[in-house]
Amino acid sequence: MYEKITPEEAGISSLAVKEYIEGLNRHNLAMHAVLMMKGDKIFSESYWEPFHKDYCHRMYSVTKSFVSMGIGCLVDEGKLKLDDRVHEFFKDRYTRELPKYLEEQTVRDMLLMTTCGSSGSWFSSDDPDRTHFYFENNKADHPSGTYWSYDSAGSQVLCSLVERLAGMPLLEYLKQKLFDKMGTFETAEVLKAPNGDSWGDSALICTARDLASAGLLMMRGGEWNGEQLISREYVEEACSALVDNREGAHLTSFHEGYGYQIWRAEEDSFAFNGMGCQLLICVPKKEFIFVCNADNQGNTSAKDIITMPLFDLVVRPMADGALEADPEGVKALEEYNSTLKLRTLNGLSDSPLREQINGVRFIAKENDMGIKSFTFFFDGDKGELRYTNEQGDKVLPFGINHNVFGKFPELGYADEYGRVKTTNGFMYKDAVSASFSDDNKILIYVQIIDRYFGNASLQFNFKGDTCAARFTKTAEHFLDKYKGIMIAEKE
Repeated sequence: MYEKITPEEAGISSLAVKEYIEGLNRHNLAMHAVLMMKGDKIFSESYWEPFHKDYCHRMYSVTKSFVSMGIGCLVDEGKLKLDDRVHEFFKDRYTRELPKYLEEQTVRDMLLMTTCGSSGSWFSSDDPDRTHFYFENNKADHPSGTYWSYDSAGSQVLCSLVERLAGMPLLEYLKQKLFDKMGTFETAEVLKAPNGDSWGDSALICTARDLASAGLLMMRGGEWNGEQLISREYVEEACSALVDNREGAHLTSFHEGYGYQIWRAEEDSFAFNGMGCQLLICVPKKEFIFVCNADNQGNTSAKDIITMPLFDLVVRPMADGALEADPEGVKALEEYNSTLKLRTLNGLSDSPLREQINGVRFIAKENDMGIKSFTFFFDGDKGELRYTNEQGDKVLPFGINHNVFGKFPELGYADEYGRVKTTNGFMYKDAVSASFSDDNKILIYVQIIDRYFGNASLQFNFKGDTCAARFTKTAEHFLDKYKGIMIAEKE
């Protein structure tokens, strides 16, 4: 559905776009996709292999902004008012007498994330109904509407509200009201909470082009091909800086105000913003749309590294009209994009350590990860970590300074239903690389690239016959057995 033009036709140099993409790689970010549009035309599209334009990517908290779109549609239908008290719609989903502040909380308060308190983490709860959990456990320790505080659980309740009033799942409702008319989100899905509600604060899965179409709809005030799909009044409010979302004196990316589950950023722009650097940024005055997919969980600087150069190199220099054609610049950008591959470790490719530990079994002392023993095997530029843990014998293949793609060998991780444990042999797809840091250290980098994203760093440090290993992980409710310290001795 999208026409493609050159960056110059969009008012920006191809070489400036190339410089921007090069910078993302130079900072070793785990990038998956970057798409740039001028109005409804794509002028740059970059995918890091194995990702591609038809790949349906987990969008994490970008999903919250789609819940807001659903709320807007309900308001347009007259099924909901923003000043309605939320608990009134869920009297069958809680049993306790609600605290005063929670009882007074409105839909608008929840859209703005100026809610009355926290209900805690549902990941550590046995309650399969997240709406029930919210109302039963919310501390409600301050009046709603007072200050902004990120409330993911509140967004899930809003999703449940959409589904209750619409009488259908969130994505089905949005397709009926919006996306079927736009011809987008045909392959999209939303994962589910344990009770079957859509996982509305975290689990939309769609393509980068799908996400761009949602940005285009919102940037056009809810209008598509001459039809007003969501009221302009709601869209303009939703994308405005309605509350101050700074949590301290320091200004960082996306803390220039907050609307209805939508963030504000530089150059009077608005954004959908998700964990790991799932981003949709719209700059109306430039008719510019930017989409990013990645998994930079654990890298606290990543969003600034992505957004700050974007505004400096692409957004601010963008001219109102077309630039002079630059066929060589276009070719250089296209050739560079064709080389993009998923991030891998780039350390030493060899070390005396390889021969010292190849095939040698190490017996682990008792540790939090439950690992009993491990052995490294090397074959050219590839290797395997074979280990035994509480689930049994495991094999983790890896490439030396390149990724080996396979399945992460741990069982019991959720699939379609979040937080639900599975034992039927299901495993997440992964990409695993390794490198030698010096003469006594090898580091393995695991990237989970499935409906769920996450990463783990497995560092093995050897001294004589002893190995001190340190595992760290950044992932939402999985890889928990891959963090901690382990001491092991040569058998």
